[in-house]
Amino acid sequence: MLSNPIFLLGISTIAAAIPAAIWLYILFSKQEKSKKTVALVFLLGCLTAPALLGLQYVWDIFPRFNLATFVEESFQTQANMYIAMFVLFGALEEIIKHYVIRSVDKRTVLVKTIGDAIRYSLAAALGFSFTENIYYLYEFWPSISTGQLVGMYMFRSIFTACAHMIFSGIFGYFYGIGKFSIEIVKQKKLIGKISGFSKFIAKTFNLPLSHAYQQHMIIKGLFIAIIMHAAYNYLLHFNIILPVITFVILGYIYLRYLLSRKAGHLVLVTDVSEKSKSTLAKKDEDVVVELLGMWFKEGKYVDVMHICERLLERDPDNNVVKLFKAKAMDKMDDKDTYKAILGTVLKTKEELSADDKNIISKYTAEKEKQKKGNKTQAQPPKTPKPKDKSPKNNEGFYKIR
Repeated sequence: MLSNPIFLLGISTIAAAIPAAIWLYILFSKQEKSKKTVALVFLLGCLTAPALLGLQYVWDIFPRFNLATFVEESFQTQANMYIAMFVLFGALEEIIKHYVIRSVDKRTVLVKTIGDAIRYSLAAALGFSFTENIYYLYEFWPSISTGQLVGMYMFRSIFTACAHMIFSGIFGYFYGIGKFSIEIVKQKKLIGKISGFSKFIAKTFNLPLSHAYQQHMIIKGLFIAIIMHAAYNYLLHFNIILPVITFVILGYIYLRYLLSRKAGHLVLVTDVSEKSKSTLAKKDEDVVVELLGMWFKEGKYVDVMHICERLLERDPDNNVVKLFKAKAMDKMDDKDTYKAILGTVLKTKEELSADDKNIISKYTAEKEKQKKGNKTQAQPPKTPKPKDKSPKNNEGFYKIR
């Protein structure tokens, strides 16, 4: 039976589908995501592995474009050649898996939170792993012992699939951050932490700083995913199993940490008509957000949380304020009892008005007074004009004054 290619392909597909179905259930059974969308991303992810095989087939037809041959001929030592080869194929795999997310996101606005970017990246990576497992089972089933086959099947179904999802999930996290680049750049400007690399990209390519920051995050995510993927393949190539398992576990812990960050729950409002209108004047809101930046830099995270709660009552869809709130929560000590209850304490509108008078209004008045003082100092003293007793001129004088 195993000599029949159609039968072998069918049984390999069924065997590979079992762990893929289990992973999909674990990842998305408790998530409020459209099952059709998850299935679409998974199926598109399944096409990425054959696409890479097709690329290698093209390389065989046109050897001058064969990057693998170029890498082999560029390094004299075998160890360096292996590292470069693993980096090359790690990059190709991560780019093509990410292309699925980016393509669907452009057409449907798939990613509305940073958590969405991670989870859909996991689905695309799982599709890649599913197809790759079919290929390995089809290739090795007839030629290795049952024990070796079971060992390979279990290892690839658990650790290799998990590794693919971890690498793509980390890349997805940084892609998701880039979706909020406008809000994040505003927040970083207020606390004075704009990265030099983002400024370099903006200046080099003549881009807005928010767009440059988005590209910076994508490059950073791709770099981390490629390095981790290449390291995993290198360890696996030399059959160093215990470090491989440890590496996957550490990657899983890191990804869980990224998923647990409060900033991952920000929601991107894509329809302007759905956005709630702020009941706070723009001038006052700008001043108070400046106050948030000042207190955040001073480490007054509890005060930042209080102001954010009040501002979000007035402007529920302000992602800059949400970002300050999320980052303040992340900065606070996990053992702090106040952190555990702070997000659940709701202020009444009477309390909100009182606090506005005591904190926000006071700071706004101080800022206005300071601006007027600076403006007065900057202007040279005027020579008083002789008064004209005509009513028209008196009216004009009072207007100027």
